[in-house]
Amino acid sequence: MNHSILLFLVFLPLSQSLNILFYVPTLSHSHISFNTKLAEVLSSYGHSVTVLLAQVDDTLLIENVTDYTVLRKKVGVPRGHLRQVLWSNPGPYEDSSPLNPHIFYKLLKVSRTFVTACENMAFDTLFLENLRDQKFDVGLVEQYDACGFGIFKFIGIKSTVWLSATAIYRPQAEAMGVHLPYSYVPELFAHFNDKMSFIQKVINVMIGQATSFVLDVFVQGFQSRIFGFNEDLGEISKQTSSVMINSVPFFDYSMPISHQFSNIGGITVDKKGTKKLDPYWQSVADSAENGFVLVSFGGIARTVDMTSSMQKIFFDSFSRFPQITFIVKYESATNFTMPENVILTPWISQLPLMAHKNYKTIITHGGWSSILETTMYSKPMILMPLFADHAKNSKVAESKGVAVLLDKMRLSQRRVMHAINTILTNPRYTQNCEKFSRMFSDTPIPHEDLIEWRIRQAAKPSRKAFAKHLRPKEPNFHLLKIILFVIPLILVFYSKRVF
Repeated sequence: MNHSILLFLVFLPLSQSLNILFYVPTLSHSHISFNTKLAEVLSSYGHSVTVLLAQVDDTLLIENVTDYTVLRKKVGVPRGHLRQVLWSNPGPYEDSSPLNPHIFYKLLKVSRTFVTACENMAFDTLFLENLRDQKFDVGLVEQYDACGFGIFKFIGIKSTVWLSATAIYRPQAEAMGVHLPYSYVPELFAHFNDKMSFIQKVINVMIGQATSFVLDVFVQGFQSRIFGFNEDLGEISKQTSSVMINSVPFFDYSMPISHQFSNIGGITVDKKGTKKLDPYWQSVADSAENGFVLVSFGGIARTVDMTSSMQKIFFDSFSRFPQITFIVKYESATNFTMPENVILTPWISQLPLMAHKNYKTIITHGGWSSILETTMYSKPMILMPLFADHAKNSKVAESKGVAVLLDKMRLSQRRVMHAINTILTNPRYTQNCEKFSRMFSDTPIPHEDLIEWRIRQAAKPSRKAFAKHLRPKEPNFHLLKIILFVIPLILVFYSKRVF
């Protein structure tokens, strides 16, 4: 047989395209961006990609695309409901510790929203049968909603990949057989670094148990009953081929890892600067000869919802730096008299402005995407974490010397001015950003190639059994977790009754 024909037959299976399904609940813009970037990458390798948007927040949409298919599915959640639950009682600028009973109750309400969405999705059998008919090879789902695993099993997808738009989430690691020690691995919702005091370690355990209870017991428990499989969704998730994480080990705390973890941190950042500024913002940026600062607290938390005293602290602080232009995302008209160096806008074209030579820093909420974007553009940041993983993200950035932190519960004009002055005058922060920016670009293989390789590996029929044998044989800590969570609650309950 001709050698060229033989080689063609050998490598033919490797060149065949796969049919891939993303299950993407619309939780936030950054999570959607992460998923759609991966969809774009896989499409560029010739795969057929479908992104299923479960519209738990139907105000979040994606731009019209041609490289892959987008299915928008209403899931019975009223318009604006998720945002209302997430950002009220308490709001984003109030105490957001998971040990705050109001926050814990909020997490349960958010989780109930995802359970409702899962019910509506699972009961639409005609829709799911249509998905089954498309015969997908691989399913990809984000960290925070196990419903995707149930849908994949229902429609016959046997190969799955787990995603994390942030750092690795403890339930993901434990599903892969990796135990993350509470003593030096801070929880995503914990405002600690890896050098915790004994009390902080205890709080870290309690936060971990509280959030795991919401995910493992509450959400997965209800969602597992929806599908009624012989095994619950937690067990099904353990059969996933790998976890692709929007982080890198050198820009996080040290922790145990697995061969099933693939770090693709910064994949969403537009390194080529393809997005251009419109004429207005180009003029604003060019005229800020002494530099400009962006102020944005994400796509969900609104600056206008700050208390008037908090807004006054920020605007008065900005007025003390008249040579610097402050571009502030502000969603409505204001009664405040704005300093001359402050520009209010309902939306900031963030990435193109970051690429401008006059850009100095950003004051923001500690969202992981913003931290990666700013670092990779070699600029430091000022972080005021609001909720969820913002706390841990901000502590990581602070520990790497690329950010100064503000505590929203102890905000003052002196602290804001000190943070701005530190970033503007201390070159160490910019130098650290430049170092990490180079490190992000220094990879053995491009992240795009790693993503495509992981998907092909997942699609191999023998891969699931092979991966199972290589997982660490960690002991089962479920009983210990329950004890560690229940005993503090009992002590708190009885202490209140006594006093």
